[in-house]
Amino acid sequence: MIREQITVKDYERISKENEYYLWHFVRKNDTGPILIHSIFENGIKENHLKPLLEIFNIPYFESYIEDSLDFLDMLGIPLNLLYLKEIKNFNTFILAFKKKRLVTSTLDGYCMCTEGLTDLIFNLNPEYIEKLNLD
Repeated sequence: MIREQITVKDYERISKENEYYLWHFVRKNDTGPILIHSIFENGIKENHLKPLLEIFNIPYFESYIEDSLDFLDMLGIPLNLLYLKEIKNFNTFILAFKKKRLVTSTLDGYCMCTEGLTDLIFNLNPEYIEKLNLD
């Protein structure tokens, strides 16, 4: 399955190649108190996103928030949601796309927990859940 670190310059390509996909925006050099770090960094802390990606087999991409602010603004993401004054750092979040269309995100109230991410994937495309063999 597709797991890739990208930049916003890859948006056109991934939108053409994937009908549905998740795009996770993470902080650079992050060791702060967040629930989910990059899946490409090992040893920071347990990451409950990795097993979910294996279960749902959905294309997944990662970019740094700091390098993506203009792109996120273009998508209509309220910039006040991106920076958390309490921790003086950026908020990490996942956007869920169908082609070029932003369908939903963790900024819409889904928690970055297993249940919240499962709901996010279901609301992106219920077939990801329905295809599971839960025997």
